[in-house]
Amino acid sequence: MNPPTVLLILSESPDLDNYGNVLRNKGFTTLMCTSPAEGINSIETAPASLVIVGQDTPAFEGRQLLEHSLRLHPEVPVLVVARVLDMHCYLEAMELGAADYLERPEPGDLAWVVETQIFRSGAG
Repeated sequence: MNPPTVLLILSESPDLDNYGNVLRNKGFTTLMCTSPAEGINSIETAPASLVIVGQDTPAFEGRQLLEHSLRLHPEVPVLVVARVLDMHCYLEAMELGAADYLERPEPGDLAWVVETQIFRSGAG
């Protein structure tokens, strides 16, 4: 049985590397993208068990990724990782169907949420 695959779409390389390393150490296959365009391509071509999108500014730039992922793969949970909590972005993400919205989680905490969401979705 193949390990679950997590697609990380984050524009900040240090966050991407930190989260990716922790998830790999937990046994997940990780696909990492640093731009929305790269993320859209991966959503369309690489099957994932869970998608993580970043929200770096008050303008919810992860919205397109969230919508696209849920439209193509409604069974795959999408987590939003925000650099700063913005209530409007939080409410928008949850209304659109995000599984969770986390403000700069510690890598170990993110791994726990990923494990929980993958277990709930039945993909793990």
